[in-house]
Amino acid sequence: MSLIRVLHAETLKLKRTLAFRMIFVAPLLVAALQFMVVWNQRRPGADFNLWEMISKASLSIWAVFMLPLLITLETALINGVEHGEKQWKHIFALPVPRHAVYAAKFLTALALAAASTLILCALIVIVGLALIRLRPDLPHAGAIPFVWILKHAAFVWLASWLIIAIHIWVSVRWQGFALALGAGIGGTFFAIFAAAARVGKYYPWLLPVNVFMEERFTTALLLGAVGGLIAAVIGCVEFVRRDVV
Repeated sequence: MSLIRVLHAETLKLKRTLAFRMIFVAPLLVAALQFMVVWNQRRPGADFNLWEMISKASLSIWAVFMLPLLITLETALINGVEHGEKQWKHIFALPVPRHAVYAAKFLTALALAAASTLILCALIVIVGLALIRLRPDLPHAGAIPFVWILKHAAFVWLASWLIIAIHIWVSVRWQGFALALGAGIGGTFFAIFAAAARVGKYYPWLLPVNVFMEERFTTALLLGAVGGLIAAVIGCVEFVRRDVV
């Protein structure tokens, strides 16, 4: 019951931020970019497959760039209210366990990332249907691959749990909004250089996009989901034992 009450409070607080609007804006940017890419193709080859192109390209861009940046912003906003208004002492004085507070923030971040990823899936279908109607010269695209889109979107989301756990801890531990954003932008930026390295298989900010690579799929999914839960528990223990926030 404590967790439910805290989750409700987190939802109410997020209405005062950009968090809810960003879950629509971020996937819309990816979908618009993919629409323009396909729209500007003059002579697609015989092997061109519309659904394969827009679904895989959109989810790949989402996994390597937009989702990590969205997680960075959302987690900073989730904890920005407490930091900005100095409410941590007030929250700790309430008859609510500290671990429920931390768990609610982690679950809220998971839900926001999942909602935004699902919105992207819907936009992929909308963009594909719009292109088929506006560009009848495109090769036959076949049936809409609903199962493939939803399955790989779920994989990307599960692999992002470790990023979410890291950013929840960073944004709770330090009150600087710029520090939380810097950590996420830096992690995403260095992912470009780590992609081809051996460490890229284990680099947290590359795990979501690694699910598209057969040789890295299992590691990405296990390290992302299980590692994210372990990191969240470690962060929660540190949060509960801390005397001053």
